[in-house]
Amino acid sequence: MQGFRERLLADPKFLHRLAIEEAISITTTLLAQYERRKENFFEELDYVITDTVRGTVVDFFTVWLPAPTLSFLSSADAIKVPESVDALQGLLGSIPDNAFQKNLAGKDWNVSHRVASVLFGGLKLASVGFISSIGAVAASNVSYTIRRLLNPAPVANQRNKRSPILKTAVVYGFFLGTSANLRYQVIAGIVEHRISDEFSSQILFVNMLSFLVRTVNSYWGTQQWVDLARFTGLQTRKSGSPSYEVPISTNHAASQCSNTQDATVDEIKNQ
Repeated sequence: MQGFRERLLADPKFLHRLAIEEAISITTTLLAQYERRKENFFEELDYVITDTVRGTVVDFFTVWLPAPTLSFLSSADAIKVPESVDALQGLLGSIPDNAFQKNLAGKDWNVSHRVASVLFGGLKLASVGFISSIGAVAASNVSYTIRRLLNPAPVANQRNKRSPILKTAVVYGFFLGTSANLRYQVIAGIVEHRISDEFSSQILFVNMLSFLVRTVNSYWGTQQWVDLARFTGLQTRKSGSPSYEVPISTNHAASQCSNTQDATVDEIKNQ
C-alpha cells in the first residue's frame, strides 16, 4: 500500500494510466492469440490464459517501476533493518524512481542521479523479464505435458521446436532492461509527468495523450522485439527454417503452443 500511496502522491492519475496500459495489453494479446490460433483458440484456452496472465503481470511492472514517487515517510518511521540493507535503501533512496522526475523538496538530483535511475530501473525490469520468461516456459511445458497425456493425438501433430528456456529468458530480460525501460522512463517521466502537468486542467486531452502514446509504444516495442528475436536466432523469417516458439512482443516471455512456423504473436504488446 505504501508503494501505491507514493505513486499516487506524485501522479494522482497513476491508477488510470495503469488501467490504460493493462487494457491495451489484454486487448492486443487476446486479438493476437485469436489471430494465430483461429479455430484452435478455445481448444488451447489454457495457453491463452497463461500468456494473458503473464503479460498482465509484466505490464504491471513496466508501469509500476518507472513511475515517479513522492514520499513523506521519515527515517524515524522506517523499520529497523540490517546495516547492509539500510545502506542499499539509502543508495536507492538517493536517486529518483524516474530519470525525468522533477526535483522534490530537499532533493537536488543531478545528471548522475538520473543516469543511475535508468540503470537501476533497467536492472529491475531485466529481472522481471528473466523470471517471467522462465516461469512462462515452465508453465507452458507443464500445460503441454498435461495436454499430451489427456489428448495425445492433436498434440502429436504439433511439430514446433521447444523454446530454448535460458536463451529466451536472457534475451527477453535484456530487452525489458534496455528498450522497454527507456521507453517507459520517457512515457512516465516526460509525457505523463511533465507534459501532463502543464495541461492538468485539460483532463480529456491528458487522458487521450496517455492512451495514444501507450498504444504507439506497444506497436513500436513489438517491432523492436521482432527484430531482436530474429537477430539473436530466437525467430526466423517464414522463408527460413522453422523458428523456435518464442514471443514476438515486448511484454510476454515465451509461448509453446502456436501452430505456425513463426514465433507466437500471443506475446504481442508493449513494452
